[in-house]
Amino acid sequence: MSERKKVIILGGGPAGLSAAWKIAQANHTVIVVEKENQVGGLCMTVQYGDYHFDLGGHRFITQNVELANEIYSLMTDEIITRNRKSVIRLQGEYFSYPLEAKDLLKKLKLSVSIKCFVDYLYSILRCKLFNVKDISFEDWVVNRFGRSLYEIYFGPYSQKLWGVMPNQISSDWAAQRISLINLWDVFLRLLGKKSNTPKTYATRFFYPEKGIGRIPEKMAEVVEEKQGTIYLGYSVEKIICKNNQIDEIIAKKDGETLSLKGDYFISTIPLPEFIQKIEPSAPEEILKISKEMKFRSLVFLNILLDKEMVSDNTWMYIPELCYLFMRIQEPKNWSPHSAPPGKTSLILEIACNAGDEIWRADKKTLYDRCVDDLDKIGFSDIKEKTIDYFLTYAEHAYPIYRLNYKEQLKKTIPFINSFENLVCCGRQGLFRYNNMDHSIEMGLLAAEHVLFGLPKNEILKIASEEEIFEHDAKQAKIEGIE
Repeated sequence: MSERKKVIILGGGPAGLSAAWKIAQANHTVIVVEKENQVGGLCMTVQYGDYHFDLGGHRFITQNVELANEIYSLMTDEIITRNRKSVIRLQGEYFSYPLEAKDLLKKLKLSVSIKCFVDYLYSILRCKLFNVKDISFEDWVVNRFGRSLYEIYFGPYSQKLWGVMPNQISSDWAAQRISLINLWDVFLRLLGKKSNTPKTYATRFFYPEKGIGRIPEKMAEVVEEKQGTIYLGYSVEKIICKNNQIDEIIAKKDGETLSLKGDYFISTIPLPEFIQKIEPSAPEEILKISKEMKFRSLVFLNILLDKEMVSDNTWMYIPELCYLFMRIQEPKNWSPHSAPPGKTSLILEIACNAGDEIWRADKKTLYDRCVDDLDKIGFSDIKEKTIDYFLTYAEHAYPIYRLNYKEQLKKTIPFINSFENLVCCGRQGLFRYNNMDHSIEMGLLAAEHVLFGLPKNEILKIASEEEIFEHDAKQAKIEGIE
């Protein structure tokens, strides 16, 4: 074996731990520093008695066959296959998610359906005749769905999620997240002039029996078996640099200081925070940009219920602004092991900004408001059936893609890459709105950079394509799993 390397990894989520997992298996020294008292990052699973709650819903879906088989080999008999069934509650009706045109035309009021159809045709014709550009998220949606559908669903939901008007959000992420519908095709199908076309959105996914957090937990177990070290509850305070290299990391926990030096450093902590912790300070322009880069936060209201089931959906999307939560998840529909027999639970996802009124609210205030909203949308027995409830938080849930975010990254990423012994990866580490499988793949490529000299730019290619991430026909199948 080549000379033993010492690798310091900041962040114990899927990106950081997948890198640690691979490097530790190659018998190099690995040290992971994680801010929370549990590994998993955004893919953490919290156990509360006999119940398991993720930080929102995370599915393992990938187009990479090698990655799919590698994760299955890690998880052995813990992985199960689940069917995805999600709905959108809109104007008192439930619509399939992603939106299906046939559903819209049948369930919306006739006057609304006609307006949506006319708006759609106008937008398609306008885009074909003129060079219409997609600058904002609003532009992208209106150009493909029409103004009416934007105002009914896409606009309100996006405003609720991001806390920013959709005309101030970049269009870049939309192509990776929104499945297109063709109202004209559906109109022809309703007339019997055209046969049904297959769905393009992933309808099945892999999931560990005890929650998505079992994947990073299992990686952590391998790291420690290979004599790696994982420090939990330590917050990175300083990143000391010398001669275009990271020299030392200073982290603290309850007044205790941890000083770490290494040959290589892999960071998955939020990119803006990393830049702001560098000493000597980053250039003034880079520092200023980092302070403008923001994340959207989430508060999760987790409710334990004394009933068999609330619905048969994995997710319910709630776009209307009058309701506090934006999405409802029932963990038992992800895995029957998420709750005891005869019981179920709900996770209500509430978007906010760290430090605002919602973020600071106590659990009773949020519970009372959310139960009232649940009652309004037809779930009237939640309060009666509640066994207990508690809150969990994700401060850096979504990087906010403002209109100038690309220009910001064009300056911050080269600055970070200028440090010879540093690799940044993951959703937070690269300020990139990617999925779990992308973060794992980035971590594995970061390990290849350390072990074999893989160019850093290979990591930047992950989740950069302008096509939907969850295309059903492209999802990798794991041998031995239906």
